Amino acid sequence: MKIMAVLALLLGVMAILSPSVSYRDDYAPAARSVALNYAVYRNAAFLYALKHKPNGTISQAVLELPPEWHALRAWSARVEGGRCYVYGPASAEEIAATWELFQGSFAVGRAENGRLTPDGLTPLPAFIPADSLASVVEVD
Repeated sequence: MKIMAVLALLLGVMAILSPSVSYRDDYAPAARSVALNYAVYRNAAFLYALKHKPNGTISQAVLELPPEWHALRAWSARVEGGRCYVYGPASAEEIAATWELFQGSFAVGRAENGRLTPDGLTPLPAFIPADSLASVVEVD
């Protein structure tokens, strides 16, 4: 019985120390760079929206972005109906890398037929172009 307990303990330690099995590092460095670039912009936009409660487009100039940060895509942020939407053009691989970066969150994905995929349940406004990388967060 003690051997089983020690074995279970060792398996637990190995699981903690081993790299995550769910993380997939198959994406090209460029796709990962775009994903991280989007994440920084998205975070700044959401923090601004939560603090200032704007309505309409959020200019990049008002966001607290790192001085060395430069947009790799034409990211946009807009608050409408109490929700902050951050979106922009991205390839399928870049969208997948971003979704992976956000650990499979249903708040980030691809705009498809007016809905946020992969779940397809979250409606998106018409101003978000189809096939864009998009995310939404409630700010009210």
